[in-house]
Amino acid sequence: METVNPTNERAMLLRLREGDHEAFGKLFSSYSPIITGHLLRLLKVPELVEELVQDTFLSLWEHRERIDPDKPLKAYIFQIAINNARDLFRRAMHDKRIRALFYQTVSEGYEHIETELIRKENSDLLSRLLDRLPERQRNVYILCKVEGLSYREVSGRLGISENTVNSHIKRANALLKEYLAGSAEVMILLILFLF
Repeated sequence: METVNPTNERAMLLRLREGDHEAFGKLFSSYSPIITGHLLRLLKVPELVEELVQDTFLSLWEHRERIDPDKPLKAYIFQIAINNARDLFRRAMHDKRIRALFYQTVSEGYEHIETELIRKENSDLLSRLLDRLPERQRNVYILCKVEGLSYREVSGRLGISENTVNSHIKRANALLKEYLAGSAEVMILLILFLF
């Protein structure tokens, strides 16, 4: 990426106004990564961003005579990019391809959020259920069923026999099933996470 400093930016803009392709190329190299990053954060669709960046610089070239060389180019070029993005949103109402790209991106983001929310809700529900168990039973149950330790490992960690671990698990299962008897949703959670 070639950067253009404020001192030589004025000279570049004067050259651009005269139709100098080299000056345009240097300005493109300097500003396109900034515009691309900004538009990616806004739109999150790389295919559309690439198109908008090209449209932005095409507009810059086509309207180069309007550029004021005494003002920073960054604000001007950002305004072109934002206007192009607004136009894209308007076009999306009528263009199936654009809508499909937006829908795919939004769906992927939503699925990630939805999955995380469900995981959090299930974790909270599991915690509330386990809080109903006596403390020793709860500890044994968490070590075996949530953390995945074997009965032998739990036995060694807690200093109790494997038969006692088995007994705690059986009683905990019975209590949890009793708590869950009326809730199909919670039974599914229990089946998925605990057994």
